[in-house]
Amino acid sequence: MITLFSDFYASLGFARVKGKEEMGQIYQICAAQAVGVGVDYEVIRNLKTAVGEAEYEEIAEQAAFKLADRLGRLDRALREADLTMCYRHALNICGIASQIGLVDVARVSSDVMTCTREGNMEALSAVIGRLNRVAEASLFSVFELEA
Repeated sequence: MITLFSDFYASLGFARVKGKEEMGQIYQICAAQAVGVGVDYEVIRNLKTAVGEAEYEEIAEQAAFKLADRLGRLDRALREADLTMCYRHALNICGIASQIGLVDVARVSSDVMTCTREGNMEALSAVIGRLNRVAEASLFSVFELEA
């Protein structure tokens, strides 16, 4: 959780933390709200309804491991300047993310594919960095929802 000291955040609907009045009003938001992560919670609810809570948790964990593995492989392909493998790993990440409702991860991995098609290594490096940050925040957001 990230703690914020402003009434501005109250106007956005963030929860006030009790017992912290001496420091002013303090609000907590999850990492996904701070980063602006796009998670399609409707996809998550539909998946939970279709397969059940326990099976959903298994699916989410497997997806998290697959995403972590593919992100590592994508970083390695970038270091080796292998655009073909960068494209393949980004495509795989896009598919996994779409299946479990991580819309921003899917969107940024699509941007990675665009950079590889154009052969723009500088932009590719920056976009892969963004993909890593968005994927991390999205996964934390999904697992915070479960908690």
